[in-house]
Amino acid sequence: MKQVFTICDDEVFLAHPAKKPYLYVFGKEETEPRLVDVTLCAALIKSDRFEWMLQKACELGVSRIVPFVSRYSIIQLDDKKALKKMERWNSILMAACRQCNRSDKVELLPVTTIDNLAEYKSRCNLVAYEKEDEPSRHLANFLQKNPSSVTFCVGPEGGFTPAEIERLNEQGFASCSLGNDILRAETAVCYVLSCIEYQTHCQNWEVES
Repeated sequence: MKQVFTICDDEVFLAHPAKKPYLYVFGKEETEPRLVDVTLCAALIKSDRFEWMLQKACELGVSRIVPFVSRYSIIQLDDKKALKKMERWNSILMAACRQCNRSDKVELLPVTTIDNLAEYKSRCNLVAYEKEDEPSRHLANFLQKNPSSVTFCVGPEGGFTPAEIERLNEQGFASCSLGNDILRAETAVCYVLSCIEYQTHCQNWEVES
Protein backbone atom coordinates (compact mmCIF):
# COMPACT_ATOMS: atom_id res chain seq x y z
CA MET A 1 0.00 0.00 0.00
CA LYS A 2 1.35 3.43 -0.92
CA GLN A 3 2.94 5.38 1.93
CA VAL A 4 2.68 9.14 2.00
CA PHE A 5 3.85 12.00 4.16
CA THR A 6 1.34 14.53 5.39
CA ILE A 7 2.35 17.78 7.07
CA CYS A 8 0.02 19.35 9.63
CA ASP A 9 0.93 22.27 11.88
CA ASP A 10 4.62 21.70 11.04
CA GLU A 11 4.47 18.06 12.20
CA VAL A 12 4.98 15.19 9.75
CA PHE A 13 2.87 12.04 9.87
CA LEU A 14 3.09 8.74 7.99
CA ALA A 15 -0.11 7.72 6.29
CA HIS A 16 -1.59 5.81 3.40
CA PRO A 17 -4.74 6.52 1.38
CA ALA A 18 -7.98 5.22 2.83
CA LYS A 19 -11.47 5.71 1.46
CA LYS A 20 -11.56 9.16 -0.18
CA PRO A 21 -11.11 11.82 1.09
CA TYR A 22 -9.45 10.23 4.14
CA LEU A 23 -5.93 9.13 5.04
CA TYR A 24 -5.07 6.40 7.50
CA VAL A 25 -2.37 7.80 9.81
CA PHE A 26 -0.15 5.10 11.28
CA GLY A 27 2.92 6.95 12.55
CA LYS A 28 4.73 10.19 13.16
CA GLU A 29 8.01 11.13 11.54
CA GLU A 30 10.71 12.65 13.73
CA THR A 31 12.29 15.64 12.01
CA GLU A 32 15.73 17.03 12.72
CA PRO A 33 16.60 20.72 12.36
CA ARG A 34 18.64 21.59 9.30
CA LEU A 35 22.33 22.26 9.83
CA VAL A 36 22.00 25.75 8.36
CA ASP A 37 18.82 27.81 8.56
CA VAL A 38 18.45 29.51 5.15
CA THR A 39 16.09 32.36 4.33
CA LEU A 40 15.64 33.31 0.68
CA CYS A 41 14.37 36.82 -0.05
CA ALA A 42 13.29 36.55 -3.69
CA ALA A 43 12.12 39.41 -5.87
CA LEU A 44 9.02 38.66 -7.91
CA ILE A 45 9.85 37.45 -11.43
CA LYS A 46 7.77 35.94 -14.25
CA SER A 47 5.24 33.47 -12.84
CA ASP A 48 6.55 30.30 -14.47
CA ARG A 49 10.14 31.04 -13.46
CA PHE A 50 9.16 31.99 -9.92
CA GLU A 51 7.24 28.75 -9.48
CA TRP A 52 10.17 26.73 -10.86
CA MET A 53 12.44 28.55 -8.41
CA LEU A 54 10.14 27.65 -5.50
CA GLN A 55 10.39 23.96 -6.39
CA LYS A 56 14.17 23.97 -6.70
CA ALA A 57 14.69 26.05 -3.57
CA CYS A 58 12.64 23.51 -1.64
CA GLU A 59 14.65 20.62 -3.06
CA LEU A 60 17.91 22.38 -2.20
CA GLY A 61 17.04 22.90 1.45
CA VAL A 62 15.73 26.45 1.90
CA SER A 63 14.02 27.02 5.26
CA ARG A 64 11.79 29.95 4.37
CA ILE A 65 11.04 32.18 1.39
CA VAL A 66 10.19 35.87 1.50
CA PRO A 67 8.82 37.17 -1.84
CA PHE A 68 9.24 40.91 -2.33
CA VAL A 69 8.51 43.62 -4.87
CA SER A 70 11.48 45.37 -6.46
CA ARG A 71 11.80 48.31 -8.85
CA TYR A 72 12.26 46.05 -11.87
CA SER A 73 9.78 43.35 -10.86
CA ILE A 74 7.64 42.56 -13.89
CA ILE A 75 4.90 41.06 -11.72
CA GLN A 76 2.95 43.51 -9.57
CA LEU A 77 0.31 42.08 -7.22
CA ASP A 78 -2.61 43.71 -5.45
CA ASP A 79 -3.84 42.19 -2.17
CA LYS A 80 -6.40 39.92 -3.87
CA LYS A 81 -3.96 38.58 -6.44
CA ALA A 82 -1.27 38.16 -3.78
CA LEU A 83 -3.60 35.99 -1.69
CA LYS A 84 -4.35 33.71 -4.64
CA LYS A 85 -0.66 33.49 -5.49
CA MET A 86 0.20 32.58 -1.90
CA GLU A 87 -2.25 29.69 -2.03
CA ARG A 88 -0.77 28.43 -5.29
CA TRP A 89 2.82 28.88 -4.11
CA ASN A 90 2.15 27.01 -0.88
CA SER A 91 0.63 24.19 -2.91
CA ILE A 92 3.74 24.06 -5.10
CA LEU A 93 6.01 23.95 -2.06
CA MET A 94 4.00 21.15 -0.46
CA ALA A 95 4.18 19.11 -3.67
CA ALA A 96 7.93 19.75 -3.87
CA CYS A 97 8.38 18.56 -0.26
CA ARG A 98 6.62 15.31 -1.11
CA GLN A 99 8.54 14.85 -4.35
CA CYS A 100 11.95 15.15 -2.70
CA ASN A 101 10.88 13.21 0.42
CA ARG A 102 11.48 16.25 2.58
CA SER A 103 10.01 15.90 6.05
CA ASP A 104 9.94 19.56 7.07
CA LYS A 105 7.85 22.36 5.68
CA VAL A 106 9.17 25.41 3.81
CA GLU A 107 7.79 28.56 5.40
CA LEU A 108 6.37 31.02 2.87
CA LEU A 109 6.01 34.62 4.08
CA PRO A 110 3.62 37.21 2.59
CA VAL A 111 4.80 39.40 -0.27
CA THR A 112 6.63 42.43 1.11
CA THR A 113 8.97 45.27 0.06
CA ILE A 114 12.71 45.82 0.25
CA ASP A 115 12.27 48.13 3.22
CA ASN A 116 10.96 45.23 5.32
CA LEU A 117 13.63 42.62 4.53
CA ALA A 118 15.66 43.51 7.64
CA GLU A 119 12.99 41.65 9.64
CA TYR A 120 14.33 38.37 8.22
CA LYS A 121 18.05 38.83 8.90
CA SER A 122 20.25 35.94 10.06
CA ARG A 123 23.83 35.53 11.29
CA CYS A 124 25.05 36.04 7.70
CA ASN A 125 23.13 38.46 5.47
CA LEU A 126 23.89 38.80 1.77
CA VAL A 127 22.54 40.34 -1.41
CA ALA A 128 23.64 38.92 -4.76
CA TYR A 129 24.84 41.85 -6.88
CA GLU A 130 26.14 41.39 -10.41
CA LYS A 131 28.22 44.60 -10.25
CA GLU A 132 30.18 43.46 -7.20
CA ASP A 133 33.62 42.57 -8.59
CA GLU A 134 35.83 42.60 -5.50
CA PRO A 135 37.32 39.05 -5.24
CA SER A 136 37.16 39.10 -1.44
CA ARG A 137 33.39 39.57 -1.64
CA HIS A 138 32.66 36.37 -3.51
CA LEU A 139 29.98 34.19 -1.91
CA ALA A 140 32.56 31.52 -1.05
CA ASN A 141 34.43 33.88 1.27
CA PHE A 142 31.31 34.62 3.30
CA LEU A 143 30.39 30.94 3.59
CA GLN A 144 33.87 29.95 4.78
CA LYS A 145 32.90 31.40 8.15
CA ASN A 146 30.32 28.57 8.43
CA PRO A 147 27.38 30.68 9.62
CA SER A 148 24.58 28.83 11.42
CA SER A 149 21.99 30.85 9.52
CA VAL A 150 21.99 32.72 6.21
CA THR A 151 19.63 35.22 4.62
CA PHE A 152 20.29 36.08 1.00
CA CYS A 153 18.46 38.41 -1.38
CA VAL A 154 18.10 37.86 -5.11
CA GLY A 155 16.74 40.53 -7.44
CA PRO A 156 14.38 40.35 -10.42
CA GLU A 157 15.15 39.97 -14.14
CA GLY A 158 16.54 43.50 -14.40
CA GLY A 159 18.54 43.27 -11.21
CA PHE A 160 18.60 45.75 -8.34
CA THR A 161 18.89 49.49 -8.82
CA PRO A 162 21.89 51.20 -7.16
CA ALA A 163 19.47 52.81 -4.71
CA GLU A 164 18.06 49.40 -3.74
CA ILE A 165 21.54 48.00 -3.17
CA GLU A 166 22.38 51.02 -1.03
CA ARG A 167 19.18 50.49 0.97
CA LEU A 168 19.96 46.81 1.53
CA ASN A 169 23.53 47.62 2.52
CA GLU A 170 22.20 50.10 5.07
CA GLN A 171 20.01 47.33 6.50
CA GLY A 172 23.06 45.12 7.00
CA PHE A 173 23.04 43.00 3.83
CA ALA A 174 26.54 42.67 2.36
CA SER A 175 26.83 42.79 -1.42
CA CYS A 176 28.37 39.59 -2.75
CA SER A 177 29.48 38.25 -6.11
CA LEU A 178 28.37 34.95 -7.64
CA GLY A 179 31.20 34.93 -10.16
CA ASN A 180 31.90 36.59 -13.50
CA ASP A 181 28.77 35.42 -15.29
CA ILE A 182 25.43 37.17 -14.94
CA LEU A 183 22.87 34.59 -13.81
CA ARG A 184 19.11 34.52 -14.13
CA ALA A 185 17.36 35.09 -10.81
CA GLU A 186 16.24 31.47 -10.52
CA THR A 187 19.72 30.21 -11.46
CA ALA A 188 21.28 32.45 -8.81
CA VAL A 189 18.99 30.92 -6.18
CA CYS A 190 20.08 27.39 -7.12
CA TYR A 191 23.73 28.46 -7.15
CA VAL A 192 23.63 29.99 -3.66
CA LEU A 193 21.69 27.11 -2.08
CA SER A 194 24.02 24.54 -3.65
CA CYS A 195 27.06 26.43 -2.32
CA ILE A 196 25.58 26.54 1.18
CA GLU A 197 24.84 22.80 1.08
CA TYR A 198 28.36 22.03 -0.15
CA GLN A 199 30.07 24.20 2.46
CA THR A 200 27.93 22.75 5.26
CA HIS A 201 28.90 19.19 4.40
CA CYS A 202 32.56 20.12 3.93
CA GLN A 203 32.53 21.56 7.43
CA ASN A 204 30.94 18.43 8.89
CA TRP A 205 33.42 16.17 7.09
CA GLU A 206 36.33 18.20 8.51
CA VAL A 207 34.88 17.95 12.03
CA GLU A 208 34.35 14.18 11.77
CA SER A 209 37.83 13.68 10.35
